[in-house]
Amino acid sequence: MSKLKLNPIQKTRLAIRRAFAKDNMATIRYKKKSDNTTGSYLIDMNFIEDFGRSFNTYSYATSAKQGGIRTFYKDRISKVELV
Repeated sequence: MSKLKLNPIQKTRLAIRRAFAKDNMATIRYKKKSDNTTGSYLIDMNFIEDFGRSFNTYSYATSAKQGGIRTFYKDRISKVELV
């Protein structure tokens, strides 16, 4: 099972943002199962429901203007970066 891995600087930034109630957004690279393509999503790090292999969060696809709650499988994420 893979975990969302942030480097030490990103972990510090996330902790500081949470302490001051700032928006905690991250960009993830995610491989879609339906068509085997990789896309970028902007996700809300303040709202994550963890279910072991997957998690739910509010996200925006890079090509879409409207966001929504989506389920992501952790083993399909190739990159996580705080913005």
